[in-house]
Amino acid sequence: MTEQTSDTRGDYVDERGVLITAAGRERARVQLAELDGKWTPEQREQRRLALLARITAA
Repeated sequence: MTEQTSDTRGDYVDERGVLITAAGRERARVQLAELDGKWTPEQREQRRLALLARITAA
């Protein structure tokens, strides 16, 4: 029987006690990059301004 070991370098527990893994962070980076690539700079600026307006109104 072969025992599998995970590479835990870069993993840490955050202030809530949640384990944050290097692999999970990398998956999130890839997903964010894919989403970011769908927007033009103009669309990104419009969304930024809309978010700031919502935050300011709250």
